[in-house]
Amino acid sequence: MKIKEIMRKRNHSIKFAAVRGVASAATAAADMLCAPPDLSKAKKVLFVQPHPDDNQIGAGGTIAWLRSLGVEVYELTVTDDRYAVPEYIGKENAIQTLRQREALAAQAMLGMKNAGFLGFADKNDNTEREISLKILEVIRKIKPDYVLTVDPNLATECHSDHIKVGNAVKFACMDALCNFYPEFKDGGLRDDAWSVKGIGFYYTDKPNTLVDITDFEELKMESIKCHKSQAEPTLLAAMLLQHQMYAEGTCFKAAEPLRLLTNLQMHCFNLPVE
Repeated sequence: MKIKEIMRKRNHSIKFAAVRGVASAATAAADMLCAPPDLSKAKKVLFVQPHPDDNQIGAGGTIAWLRSLGVEVYELTVTDDRYAVPEYIGKENAIQTLRQREALAAQAMLGMKNAGFLGFADKNDNTEREISLKILEVIRKIKPDYVLTVDPNLATECHSDHIKVGNAVKFACMDALCNFYPEFKDGGLRDDAWSVKGIGFYYTDKPNTLVDITDFEELKMESIKCHKSQAEPTLLAAMLLQHQMYAEGTCFKAAEPLRLLTNLQMHCFNLPVE
């Protein structure tokens, strides 16, 4: 074989190997960029719920699992029943409403820390931006690694509170890193800006993560029962059925579905989140 032919074939092989190496590296990078975040590595997680029982219903097992790992878990409640209790008006710091007491009891059962009640009414007329600004303050104060809430894009979601709060959390998580927003602090850039590592959604029809709650299902159900004004037998039965449904095809006996996004996936990059 002529030298030129040998060199041509050799160069072709080297070129093919280089292309294959680049493709392999690109695949590895794509896998990393498209992978959901690992909540087990978090130190602090903030759960923001529209109503006082949503976190327990949607992610009570996940909360119990995180606490078992030593993760600090906070709960922020956006709406409650304060305007349904006439004697509460004007005495916000003196008494607690029924649903506030239920929320605190559920938090205690799961080992959560109370991040507060934002003071909005159920079925309120406030805008997503107004709610977001209040959530933003809490995010900057607690500085969580991840923030979880309801999925505002759930196809069957019809509750305006869920849609508004879900979107408000999305805005707050993005806005928290802007050191000029919503205004300067003491005449200069803010010193409390915070970048979350990611955001997560329960009540979702597009899960990319299943959390094994086999060992925590009973505790979750007991935490839901703390909401005595809401925990009807049909709700509890539906919860158990959903746990089993999402566990099908896995080695789990009970599972909760979540959609988790990294802070890169939260922005304009249309990455397929696996």
